[in-house]
Amino acid sequence: MTMYVLIERKSEGQITASLVGWPEITAQGSTEADAVLALRRSFAAHLGEAKVIPLELEGAHPWLQTAGMFKDDPFANEFDAVMAAYRRECDHEDISPTTQDHAA
Repeated sequence: MTMYVLIERKSEGQITASLVGWPEITAQGSTEADAVLALRRSFAAHLGEAKVIPLELEGAHPWLQTAGMFKDDPFANEFDAVMAAYRRECDHEDISPTTQDHAA
């Protein structure tokens, strides 16, 4: 898993490492390597005490919020027609990887 770390040099000579997207996970060290090592340990400790569970939310499906948003758009039908034609064109062409390999 790749995560991104923000490295900041503080005025008092310390290096602060923060895990991007997890503002509560930070660590300090005298060097960048020390700060990142401390950050790894902090993150591991945080995950060791946590668990992830699924959560079903009540109410409408989030995609339904956009349903019908183009019903009064004068270009919606034209867009649908262009997309349908493009899809038919793509379906008609055989662009599978095996066909491309033989064409080269």
